Amino acid sequence: MTAPHAPLVAFFDIDGTLIDSDPEAYAAAQAPDASVEQQERVFLPTRNVRDAVAEFVDAGNLAFLCSGRPPSGLALLMDRVPFSGYVALAGALGEMDGHELFSHTVDRDTMARAIEIFDECSVAALLEGTRGSVVFMPAGDHPAIDLSVPVVTDAAEAVAAIDDLALVKAFWMAEENGRLDPRREELSGLFRLSDLGVGGFELTVPEISKASGMADVLAAVGDHGTVYGFGDSENDTPMLEAADVSVVMENGVPSVRALADVTAPPVSEDGVATVLREILAGGL
Repeated sequence: MTAPHAPLVAFFDIDGTLIDSDPEAYAAAQAPDASVEQQERVFLPTRNVRDAVAEFVDAGNLAFLCSGRPPSGLALLMDRVPFSGYVALAGALGEMDGHELFSHTVDRDTMARAIEIFDECSVAALLEGTRGSVVFMPAGDHPAIDLSVPVVTDAAEAVAAIDDLALVKAFWMAEENGRLDPRREELSGLFRLSDLGVGGFELTVPEISKASGMADVLAAVGDHGTVYGFGDSENDTPMLEAADVSVVMENGVPSVRALADVTAPPVSEDGVATVLREILAGGL
């Protein structure tokens, strides 16, 4: 009798990797009046990609989402695609087989300083935590951020949310990124700043990353085979560096494409499906 093989393990970024989406479409899909079609277009990969993930899992392997999104942004994917679990909020929260594996927090003073800088520079930011999210909208003109989450305009209210929502990261639109230039050096000393390549930027602390989340998941998995990381943007860098094989989408940002062991066709051409089938054929 042949012994079962140690499962291959694949970690997938979502936006720009599994799904061809943008911040405006993502926001519209979360609005209360969003249609099912809108939601599925933003929160689900194409049928071809879904089938390829299912084939990978049916062959005895494990597939995990590895995303900056909160769990609410993963629910439809987890329901419709056979993922074993996820790393959410860029490494702050993890789940496998329906059970929480880890939940990390960020130093309150460090997160408060980020909010103070957003206020000083008049940058609107989506602040995300393991217990919920809030939009901080300081004085000034800002692009619309309609994610159907509470909006606060006072920095003190945003700082109070650090504890209430266990805030761990922030997102802001590319149109506002230049406003942070006067404080960018300080921010870069405290946080990892990532170009998501889809019209927005992300702020996380160095000690919490997709790579740290991967390590926690792999410890829970136990014996396993080759680890693959699929990504396209700068917040995927830790995941890609930690993987045995880094798969970068052709549509990825240039600094991330330089990390590729394998370059996948772009997300618009179902690049994930192409590479997964090459893996199953023994080509990678």
